[in-house]
Amino acid sequence: MEETLSFYPLLIVVSLAFIVPITLTRFRRLRLPIIVGEIIAGIIVGRSGLGWVQHHDPVLDLLAELGFVFLMFLSGMEIDFSSIKPASSGRPRSEQQPWGPLPLSGLNFILTLASSTLVGFILVGMELATNPWMIALILSTTSLGVVVPVLKERGLNSGRYGQTVIISALIADFVTMLLITVVVAALSHGLTPDILLIGVLFVAFFVMYQFGMLFFNRIPGVRRLLDELSTATAQIKIRTAFTIMLVFVALAEVLGMEIILGAFLAGAIISLLSTNEDSETMHQLESFGFGFFIPIFFIMVGVDFNLEALLSSPQALLLLPILLVAAVLVKLLPSLVFRLNFSWRETLSAGTLLSARLSLIIAASAIGLRLGVISDPVNAAIILVAIITVTLSPLIFARIAPKITPQAQRPTIVVGAGMLGLQVAEQIRAHNDLVVVIDTKQNRIERARRRGFEAVLARTHRYDPAAETYLNQANRLVCIYSNVDKNYRVCDYVRSTYGIKHVVSRVTAPGEIPRFEKIGVTPMNAATNQAMLLALLTRNPTIYELLTRTDDDKEVCEVTVRNFSMLNRPLRELELPEDMMILAVRKNEQLIVPNGDTRLERGDQLTLIGPYTCLEKSRLMLGSSASN
Repeated sequence: MEETLSFYPLLIVVSLAFIVPITLTRFRRLRLPIIVGEIIAGIIVGRSGLGWVQHHDPVLDLLAELGFVFLMFLSGMEIDFSSIKPASSGRPRSEQQPWGPLPLSGLNFILTLASSTLVGFILVGMELATNPWMIALILSTTSLGVVVPVLKERGLNSGRYGQTVIISALIADFVTMLLITVVVAALSHGLTPDILLIGVLFVAFFVMYQFGMLFFNRIPGVRRLLDELSTATAQIKIRTAFTIMLVFVALAEVLGMEIILGAFLAGAIISLLSTNEDSETMHQLESFGFGFFIPIFFIMVGVDFNLEALLSSPQALLLLPILLVAAVLVKLLPSLVFRLNFSWRETLSAGTLLSARLSLIIAASAIGLRLGVISDPVNAAIILVAIITVTLSPLIFARIAPKITPQAQRPTIVVGAGMLGLQVAEQIRAHNDLVVVIDTKQNRIERARRRGFEAVLARTHRYDPAAETYLNQANRLVCIYSNVDKNYRVCDYVRSTYGIKHVVSRVTAPGEIPRFEKIGVTPMNAATNQAMLLALLTRNPTIYELLTRTDDDKEVCEVTVRNFSMLNRPLRELELPEDMMILAVRKNEQLIVPNGDTRLERGDQLTLIGPYTCLEKSRLMLGSSASN
């Protein structure tokens, strides 16, 4: 008799995906990640709990596999290639010069992999594991999806320190994923030339990237056509992203490789080809993944969790504390290399945060379980390690992490103290922002100081200790030199070394604008921008005056919402200082016009208008992390 499919288990899982985030918001002090809540919910309704959802359900298995693929795809999309390339300083590193984020992060991962491999062989020698390489790679993982939000929450995502920790997590995720693919190929097919087929994936990656650059940038009208077809029922950009993802997943499957690498590379291609105009598409893809597919994957991880096998296996019970201690040590000890650049407090907090594991360790364990090199009890122990580390690591990091520089004390850096540079600095200062002027010429620095600016004689296109403190704290930078190549070197260095998100540069040659945009810099060319400013003044004189006047007490500014007490409340209930108005809300790069029912989420950027004194109070009220 033909078996009929039931939607009842899917209803349970989708209902849990709906209930878990709401429940966790009621217990914010637990600071439990939503993904952990989803796994625990799956355990409750799965084979180790109430048994409402069966271990193998064909519909849920397919959707969970799609969630797994989507998770790796979105992980690839998270890569900011403009900030991880090594800066071209043009000079060899001296003994006094700090290590760059990329080489220091690479050294950290090499030591992590070496120590994890040692632990793997020790566990095999103790007969607690069967494959040292898989255990080594499982322990080498970290969670970029945890590291980046925690650093952002603490205001530490920029600067040399934040960039080093982020790139360390990125390298750990990517290289571990690649090595897992190699190990899986070796276990499946043996050490044969077939392993070299992994290279086909990377060839396809570069071919697809070059084709995309040619297709989107060289063929006239393509981007405009895609924009037109991205509305209503067509949604061509979403369809394109799904097609690219499935092409790489299918190619990995045909080659006998692990599909996580194909999905990750597809996401990386989307990241490389996307522009600022594609932010809505990226947000929609994240909505697809985290709104439906990915929660099903993590809930099914909980459903498949075998508590009985763990409790009935003395070997697995002994392995659990050993794995937990090893998972911390293989991250904490290699992180001591960060002491080459940072204080002991920063070093230990970085190692603690990098100890957090979640999606990739669970994915790697699931792959090992499927291949038979990891047993059910060991898989259960690894899932518990993931839950414990991802819950405790951010909490410990928050206790020992370096102090945050308040937003109001973070300077805007003006590089270039010529007449135009000083005029820009005057405008920024007139809006009551802290400004630091940096130049390489003593006479310009002296002139800036006579005008009352904090001015520093230093280089900004390579390491200079005189500029280090300011660049580490900066939240914005504008480069004013007239020389395009000099501006590019400065922007390239500060983006890749300090991760300053908002970098603006004067670009005197319009043809050079794409080069700056490629490294994540906002270019300004007088010839092309002059027309837009004149049009703004013509069509909207009041708005232009509001944005440019500095001789009244009215001010426009942006504030990032970080205060938990401000979240999930209608705007009409917020008691903002009087005479304040919220003009716009940016949610995940999507700009919306708010109304009284609009609810704020953590990380939303608000555009405020009002008296300067009230703006400062609003900044403190909305952006304060004291309640966190």
